[in-house]
Amino acid sequence: MPKRSAPSLLWLTLAVVLPLLILAAVAWWGTRSQLKAAWAEARTEAARIAPALATDLEHDLKASINTIPTYPHPPVPGTASPKDEILDGTDLDALEALRNDQEAGVSPAGLPRRALAALLIHRLDPSRQGNDLESILTIEAPSILTSRAMDSILTGDIVRSRWQEEEMVRALQSEDDTWIRNGDEFFYIVKENNSLGYAKVPDIPLNFDGDLPSWTQARLTLASDPGTPHALASTPVRLGNGLLLLLQPVVDHIERPVRRQQRWIFTILAASFVTAAGALAALNFTLRHERKLNEMKSQFVASVSHELRAPVASIRLMADALEAEKVDQETAKKFHRLIAREGSRLSTLVSNVLDHSRIEQGRRTWKKEPCDLCELTADTLRVMEPLATEKNLSLASELSPTEASVDADAIQQALINLLDNAIKFSPPGSTITTRLSSDDSHGSWSISVQDCGPGVPKHEQGMIFERFYRPGDELRRETQGTGIGLSLVKAITEAHDGTAYVVSREGKGSTFTITGKV
Repeated sequence: MPKRSAPSLLWLTLAVVLPLLILAAVAWWGTRSQLKAAWAEARTEAARIAPALATDLEHDLKASINTIPTYPHPPVPGTASPKDEILDGTDLDALEALRNDQEAGVSPAGLPRRALAALLIHRLDPSRQGNDLESILTIEAPSILTSRAMDSILTGDIVRSRWQEEEMVRALQSEDDTWIRNGDEFFYIVKENNSLGYAKVPDIPLNFDGDLPSWTQARLTLASDPGTPHALASTPVRLGNGLLLLLQPVVDHIERPVRRQQRWIFTILAASFVTAAGALAALNFTLRHERKLNEMKSQFVASVSHELRAPVASIRLMADALEAEKVDQETAKKFHRLIAREGSRLSTLVSNVLDHSRIEQGRRTWKKEPCDLCELTADTLRVMEPLATEKNLSLASELSPTEASVDADAIQQALINLLDNAIKFSPPGSTITTRLSSDDSHGSWSISVQDCGPGVPKHEQGMIFERFYRPGDELRRETQGTGIGLSLVKAITEAHDGTAYVVSREGKGSTFTITGKV
């Protein structure tokens, strides 16, 4: 039977697993297609909005252009003039007039006369200078004197910072209106006669007042920069040349919806796999258990047939001999005792089978009444005494007075089964000890039967209380039994809120114990 069932289970497994694998493959392919579609949509949208964003940026940059004056470096000498004599004197009024003269020109040393006059006034009477010195040195008449004045006269942080930036722009200027990267900033520089116009943009993501979609990030780069970062779209900024606006992807925002859907799909598929695997494992376990149970039932039927056939045949033979009056009186008495014993054995066997059937079908009723377990146990030992004597065994007992509400017939039946097993397996000349004790603190009682038999192998101790189970082949051949006695014991003890268990070592005997609630 197992060999015929295995292929069917294999085909069932394939029928369940293959569709799930196909679904997983389709889901994987589908999510990949969705990711490609999401990226394609992002590129299309980025290419659409990039020119408009570049136009807005160009407009803002034009509005932010600063104009700064230039000056020759090194200085270019000017022509001599009577105004130079004012610079050699200390006439503050004349110096103020020269400082305010827009046509003062350049001294023979190549320095602006206005700047020289302002510095001289500051040295002679700083109170007459006001804010004119800062404006003249940095805006109206800048020169190489300005940088020197920064260290000793113009100490304001704002003025110093602005002048340093303007000096950097003057150093960066080129022949073309172009964009230049300096550190972490982009500079646009354009020449306008004696001045320079410039705009600057920091090298950071641009937000365009929050108009950017969440799935992209705007950055600037120079067309001449090697290794331009990956972008969904790029477009030139039409101010000067060489500046590109990049729309870079925010990968998480593009892929998040698809990834979320992917996680849900594969979570469901994983749950389906787990559920299917669990169901198949349970089905396999059930089938194996059923096959094992069927085998055990077959063995049970064979055992019951043998157990019934042997005593029936003995009873028939002895009855025929008695009827024919072919035996003497002493032998006749012996035959009567044997017929009674075999009849009792048949009665016990049939009773066990019927009780097992009723318990299995849930039709067994338990009549629990107050009972003296000590007396019940002693009566049971007296019933089993003849069978033990026949096998040359001794029955010993250690009984504590115990009262409990139990089904007396059921408990006696369980104890008879335990004693019967002990008698079957114990060697001649040994002693079987029955113990009865109670535990008032837990409100429980226990009955144990200790024998000196061959013991139960450790790997079988967890199975001997199962239906139809009998010990290994050697003991099965050597002893009688149907394999339902211990399962009946287990059912009876469980009906009394107790347990049945065995403590055994091979070659050292076994102790079977049943417990229950008082």
